[in-house]
Amino acid sequence: MISGRKVVVVLPAYNASKTLERKYKEADFSIVDDVKLLDNQSNDDTIEVVKKRESNRL
Repeated sequence: MISGRKVVVVLPAYNASKTLERKYKEADFSIVDDVKLLDNQSNDDTIEVVKKRESNRL
């Protein structure tokens, strides 16, 4: 939160399975409250990468 406001990072994704985890780790969770993925009908396993995460932030 910043100044009492929720901070949400939006990650647009298209075939991002190879880079998604790295981008997620770059988020500064000292201020970021949530991460939302917007998948644009990826043909790779982007969604499977998200489902494997134990965190519900993504």
